[in-house]
Amino acid sequence: MRNLLHATDRDRLAAWFRGPIDRVVTLGGRPVGALAEGAAGGSYCVAPANARAAELLAMPDIHDAAPGLVETAIDFAMAMEDAPAPSRCLGNHGLVVQRDDPRDLVVLTPFHVFTGDLSAGLLHQRPRGPLAGLVAVTHSGNLVEFQLGRRRHCEDVENAITDSGLRQDGDEIVLWHESRVMGRAGWLRPRPVEAGRLRYEYAISASSPLLRVTVTFTATAALRRLRVTTAADGLSDSGFADVSVHAAGAWTAFAPPAAAGTAAVSPTGPVTHLGVATDGWWPDGPSLHLRPADPARVMHASATALKAGQLHWLLLRHGPIDLPPGGSLTVREDRLLSIGLTGPEAARAMLPGAGMEGLDRHPLPPQGATLNAIGTHLLFAAAEAYRTPVPAERRAALAAWFDAQLARLQAGDPGLEDLAQAALGVEARLRTEGRPGHAAALGDLAGRLLALQGEDGAFRERDGGIASPAAHAQALLALARALPQLDPARLAPAIHAAVAAVWPATVELVAGPRLVAAEGLRVGDAIRQSELRYAEGVSLMARAAGAVVLAATASPGVLAEATIGQAEELHHQAIALLRPLVRLQGGVLEVMPSPFGGDPEPTTQAAAILGLMAPDAVILGLAASAA
Repeated sequence: MRNLLHATDRDRLAAWFRGPIDRVVTLGGRPVGALAEGAAGGSYCVAPANARAAELLAMPDIHDAAPGLVETAIDFAMAMEDAPAPSRCLGNHGLVVQRDDPRDLVVLTPFHVFTGDLSAGLLHQRPRGPLAGLVAVTHSGNLVEFQLGRRRHCEDVENAITDSGLRQDGDEIVLWHESRVMGRAGWLRPRPVEAGRLRYEYAISASSPLLRVTVTFTATAALRRLRVTTAADGLSDSGFADVSVHAAGAWTAFAPPAAAGTAAVSPTGPVTHLGVATDGWWPDGPSLHLRPADPARVMHASATALKAGQLHWLLLRHGPIDLPPGGSLTVREDRLLSIGLTGPEAARAMLPGAGMEGLDRHPLPPQGATLNAIGTHLLFAAAEAYRTPVPAERRAALAAWFDAQLARLQAGDPGLEDLAQAALGVEARLRTEGRPGHAAALGDLAGRLLALQGEDGAFRERDGGIASPAAHAQALLALARALPQLDPARLAPAIHAAVAAVWPATVELVAGPRLVAAEGLRVGDAIRQSELRYAEGVSLMARAAGAVVLAATASPGVLAEATIGQAEELHHQAIALLRPLVRLQGGVLEVMPSPFGGDPEPTTQAAAILGLMAPDAVILGLAASAA
């Protein structure tokens, strides 16, 4: 496969990385360079995205145009993995209060946007990034229940609000509203009586993705069996459906509601964590997590659906407690609106002391993408392919970090993409140095990839689900690059099956609550795919299919002609799907993440350029000359 990019188009695509996304951020109290998400610089920097971009930035022609960018991206990815609690994202600005009117507030943190009308008890929260226009959670819908004398009451909190406001202190802000809760006393001649005051506070900080909720009820009259609530409303608008609850040391999953109505989601025992997500807990879908500070106080949790398959209102009841006049009950709860976090992952991330300031607390295991970027960079540096040589001290430091991180990755249980990316990095190191340790590591990683391939040729994730087109392509690419290095009898059948498992078809693209049909590439019998990774998937498939053809040329007679022909056809199909996603914007070529638009970001932009410029032909050429 040849390079499909004219130098002018290559440079206009690569120029995107030299725009406003090249930022200086603060990590652990020190400034570091990083590539941010979004065409305008975004609000956060993603470690895996920097690592995947670094592989592209290590390509000689692109490297020589801006030598410092690959160093920036690699160093940021390494620093994020070396953090005391490695996390996926780092915010790149502080708290921004765009409007401080309690009736029409707008507050931005690096990870979320908060809007609403506190006088009506409405606080809306959206994630920043590609799902910003599709996903929202409303922190509202609360009740207060109590017995005053012989009368039982259930009152709407928002209808009783008498005051609201904001209180800012540097990079932290507290949003609040207060209700005057009324009841009726007297049996023969009931009269209105003030039962107490109920205050809800929502603490927001630029340094943490957590929303800290504090509910305080102060009794004016003697009350029995007081219960206050923490609620989330409007969830069905964002596609929330699945519920996962941790209680009594075990996780319990609740399927999407089968019909409209309210159902209990309270297993036996104190509720320590409750999470809701879109159907199937998509890896890049939204999830909302609630962590009560006092699980024993949670007496009941319920989920209400307006129609089958969609969760709309989530309610936790805290109590019951008897209060004398002047007595009070305080309930605290942490909330996390995240992208892709499962219940167990979020439970660990939300523990006190977890994560450094400014990090999103999304766990970051050892990244194969960082190993691939470093291995590729060292390969070209050793081949003296750069106009400006990489200093020997820098190369030695990168090699040492690579080897230590590779050991950590192999000691764990990496997913399909990390295995594939790590294999590419090790394969590059093997071409550079030919060390037996790297040969053994490549064999180990390839064996793990083969173990994740199904009988239908489609690769699987660790949970048994069919891999996304992007992940499948990564695995295919890794095997193709390893073919000249390992036993071809071991890899050739797997490569043939992996190519045959992909074909053009109408697929369903998912982005939060949105589900749309588009022409794409289907892996196995999986019709549904992530819309956010559509362009990345077709780009990687183009590169992987091209690498299969190139590997067949480097190792004649190893792959069957039918496999080579299928790979060539798959390459053409993927390129045809990729080309319409490239658009000209202000003299720079950008790659949209899907046929339905969206802002470009480093991972997709890098994957598209690599898919078009056939970098594996260069790498195999270096290996051939070295041999």
